[in-house]
Amino acid sequence: MLAMTLTTTGIYAQDHNETKTLFGNKKFSPFKKINTLGLYVAPEIQYAGLAGGYAPMGGISAMLQVNKKWGIGGVAYTTLEDYTPTKLSSTKAYNFDAQFGGLKLEYTPKPNSLVHVSFPLVIGAGMAKIDSVDANHNSKNDGDMYGEKGKNEGRKDNGNSENGKMGNEDNLFFMIQPGIHLETNILKYGKIFVGANYRIAAGKSGATSTNPLLIPTSSQMSGLSVNFGVKVGLFDYNIRRKKVTPNN
Repeated sequence: MLAMTLTTTGIYAQDHNETKTLFGNKKFSPFKKINTLGLYVAPEIQYAGLAGGYAPMGGISAMLQVNKKWGIGGVAYTTLEDYTPTKLSSTKAYNFDAQFGGLKLEYTPKPNSLVHVSFPLVIGAGMAKIDSVDANHNSKNDGDMYGEKGKNEGRKDNGNSENGKMGNEDNLFFMIQPGIHLETNILKYGKIFVGANYRIAAGKSGATSTNPLLIPTSSQMSGLSVNFGVKVGLFDYNIRRKKVTPNN
């Protein structure tokens, strides 16, 4: 009798004391119900801190949005014009070109408010390239990436007088960029936003050159930026909308 009582009590305890987990408990699971989906693109202009100064960059995001609050997609940025930071040369003798991008995540707590905030996070990689202004100009005039003069002298750095390996694949850096945006719902299918971000780069360039100024660093890729852009797309497609059947 005692053995039967203990066995019954154990089975009852197992049935009524199931281990609770964050994602197994429907009450707390963030994925328990998807009501709306959205898809949008977001072109933007970013005034970015690079190499001790600021340069304009163009960017574009493509995002999938879930329940108006959670976004996931990709983003890419690139410098828009010749940028000659005085930190590299007081006479502006060097161009600094940069690109970066990667996975973009975004959280918007109150998307239905006319004015609201969102919190984007970019995780990816960036690359930079430093050229002398004269060498870059000569390469464009010659119509190739080295220039005839650079070829004749056996140069490997886009016609620069400093020998070395300067491939873009050697200048990759890990990058993470958190930010905050202030958004306004202009139309059902359009929003505008302004924001601020801080880009953190890590890693070391594998390029070599006799001129250390031509080798980009992670600190040159890090910096504060401000941006302005628009979001255009469908933000609240109701996937649980009931189908209306015609009356017989």
